[in-house]
Amino acid sequence: MALDFAHGSVQWLTTDVLNATKVVTGLGFTPKAIRFYWVGLQSNSPSNAVSGAVNERRGVGFAVSAASRRCVGTFAEDNNNAASNDGSVAADNSVCITVDGAGTVDGRLDISSFDADGFTLIVDDVTPANITVFYEVWGGTDITAAVVGDIAEPAATGTQNYTVAGFTSDGRNQCVMFAGVQSVNALNTGQGQDSGLCVGFATSTSTTNNVVVVGNADDNSATSDTDGYCIQGECLAQIVIAGGNPNARATLSAWGTDLFTLNWLARATTNRRNIFLAIKGGSWQSSSYTIAGNTLNSTTTVSELPFNLKGISLIGRMTAQSTAGTSTAQDRIGFGSAAGTTSRNSAGVLDNNGADPTEIGTIVQYNSVLSFPTAAGAVQATYDVNVFGLNLFEIIVDTAGGAVGEFHGYLAFGNTYFPRNQSIGHPFII
Repeated sequence: MALDFAHGSVQWLTTDVLNATKVVTGLGFTPKAIRFYWVGLQSNSPSNAVSGAVNERRGVGFAVSAASRRCVGTFAEDNNNAASNDGSVAADNSVCITVDGAGTVDGRLDISSFDADGFTLIVDDVTPANITVFYEVWGGTDITAAVVGDIAEPAATGTQNYTVAGFTSDGRNQCVMFAGVQSVNALNTGQGQDSGLCVGFATSTSTTNNVVVVGNADDNSATSDTDGYCIQGECLAQIVIAGGNPNARATLSAWGTDLFTLNWLARATTNRRNIFLAIKGGSWQSSSYTIAGNTLNSTTTVSELPFNLKGISLIGRMTAQSTAGTSTAQDRIGFGSAAGTTSRNSAGVLDNNGADPTEIGTIVQYNSVLSFPTAAGAVQATYDVNVFGLNLFEIIVDTAGGAVGEFHGYLAFGNTYFPRNQSIGHPFII
């Protein structure tokens, strides 16, 4: 038995005509689940790039087959001398999507097939900008269920159940990945609205294993008004429209037969859109760590993972952990993936608070696992994988522009772990 993992990038270009395909091969296994993320900047591997001159076009997508996929996307216009211009969208007809400030969908990249050694993407709507799309792919015999779905923000606080065929009530070897936006419109229809994006992970009902990062920029603001939030103990959150503190917050509170349960600690905007990817099989641990992001070569180690490590996904916003229910200035989000000390990539975006005209920085890197830009288009902070061990990983500060006690959320994964071999009386991993 095994959990397989691979990650990499594809280049989605304005020259890619309608129905053009992008074939990813060489994974060494057939995919069962894929996660995508992007920020609106493009650069071919292994060349890093950073810019202060492109619009934010960021998002997250999930797929478990050519017919079962979800994605969310946000837009924020750079160098806008008038009011800020933002939009968002959630979709079930593509894996990557772009939207403009009026809410018009203007780019769609879909999945055409899951292949024996990779997958094939197809252009359903030509992109308005060159974009690097990073992917994380899971497969192997350990995975017994992989399901995508969408979640509408409920009309009341409290618990809500969400269907995942194959999940069990003991919660063993289960994971849910989340993303959400401000749009309340029907799936596949964008909205001219705040560019709020949240990204979260949950691997147990313990608050320790729920993490989320959020960024939001107000739409139609004369001077850019941007906020963010990051915390351990929640897996979904969204900041109040037109700026302020989070007014939607949820934590994974229970597992059930063919379902998981979210406890909505707060909610405000009925039908605000979220998506999820749920996987049964393999071993998963999500949580957070802190690192001295302002100190070159500072390290933090996550150790004693209860499985053989295959890969990690990271999220952050270059701040300390938030106080529950309280945002701080700056819409900044970073994403990253790694399968070893020489196999990693990252992307990040900043929508600068208090700017007029608007200032947006984006970054794409192939030699770091988290990276953040300045609004002017320089490298602000970067983090790399210093050690990738049997059951641990260590992160190191490569560019010391970050924060004291900086919060990063992580999702670590590996082969299925069996807590105890009853015949020999100790834990083992296969």
